[in-house]
Amino acid sequence: MLKKNLRKIPTNVRTKLSKINSRYIVAGCLITYSREALLNEELKHLGVKFENDEIKKPNEIIPHSDRGKYSNINIFGYEEKRKDLPKETYPVTFEAPNWGDSYNGTHEVTWIRERYQVESHSPRLSEIKIEFLDTSPNLENYTIKFEVSEVLDKESDNFDDRLLECLNLLQENLYQCGIEAADSTITDYVESIQLSWEILPPGTKEEAIQRLFRDTKPTKEQENIVGDRYDFLLKLKPTKLIYGNSGFQRYFGALIREDLVVFENIRYGNAIYIMHENWEELSVRSRLELLSGRFGNNFERVIHRAGWKKKARNIIKGFLVSNN
Repeated sequence: MLKKNLRKIPTNVRTKLSKINSRYIVAGCLITYSREALLNEELKHLGVKFENDEIKKPNEIIPHSDRGKYSNINIFGYEEKRKDLPKETYPVTFEAPNWGDSYNGTHEVTWIRERYQVESHSPRLSEIKIEFLDTSPNLENYTIKFEVSEVLDKESDNFDDRLLECLNLLQENLYQCGIEAADSTITDYVESIQLSWEILPPGTKEEAIQRLFRDTKPTKEQENIVGDRYDFLLKLKPTKLIYGNSGFQRYFGALIREDLVVFENIRYGNAIYIMHENWEELSVRSRLELLSGRFGNNFERVIHRAGWKKKARNIIKGFLVSNN
């Protein structure tokens, strides 16, 4: 299952924090959703939906309290038992019988006891701001920037606590989180996306599935897709297999030579890509960006239709022959 809460600030967030020069930051992340996911109301809880073939969304929204612990305290606040502070005394008064028998009447007795001090924290009522890169109704995928409204000061004493709360607000509602400088635009978010790659010797089919879905349980359909692609890629006799994760996106492919890579995005892919060079840069581009021609033509796109495997093998064979 996807992780809903964070117990501590993730290492990758700490690393990025050290690279942000700005004193003020926000918890935010950029996520790409398929059109199908939005039609299936995956973001209904944040007010994002299709209505009459048009995307409807709020500019910002306070997440509902039932999304989790941090969403709840964001609305209602919480009380903290301060075990780090000296205990406070308080009186406990009750009626006691005179001479051991209430027939003789009663009198008040007061005992002095100790308890931990309790500190009340007011609700933050932080909002999640929502901004689309493009809201055109006919797109295959939609890139969305999510950002918590609270601006955090790296020099404040409670910075780590506030950052963890804001990260968890995103985590509970999106199962993903990150940080950016407070004045970052959606373009800055896009440019700062980091895709971590693993390039490893071919292993077993089970290992491939485990590496791609290390943070969640794959569906049977996803297992079947990865299994089929794994069998196909191994027949190409790759020197290495490639695994990549960026948010919910899962990349899987084969390194045939240093200048020849075959890969696809498991979540959104309806085609396999054969890239001749600069594959690390090209592979993070969306389908629309690649087809625009702005990033050159050092790739071939083979749609998963009847005969796609044979077509892909012929393209690879042609490249190898012409570049020997």
